[in-house]
Amino acid sequence: MDIRVLSKRENELELRIAGETHSLMNLLKVELLNDEQIDVATYDIKHTTIGDPVLFVRTVSDRDPIDAVIEASKRIDALCEDFKEAFERVEPPGDEG
Repeated sequence: MDIRVLSKRENELELRIAGETHSLMNLLKVELLNDEQIDVATYDIKHTTIGDPVLFVRTVSDRDPIDAVIEASKRIDALCEDFKEAFERVEPPGDEG
């Protein structure tokens, strides 16, 4: 995954995340918006088949937007781990053959 910082200001960040799709971008956006210190979290993909998504994050007060993205990523990682562990405990359906 290739991530490039397009712009960074005190409480704003723009990232280009090469090769990603709406699946990851929407998950990241939603998780960022769960943080009360996030004012804006959105992304844009100019062309669905050839464009790379650009994530825009604006925080309130002096919250570093890079830290906010890292923390949101950690929460997503924990959610995926919880799902994996729960799914591993699922019993397959009985053989009704």
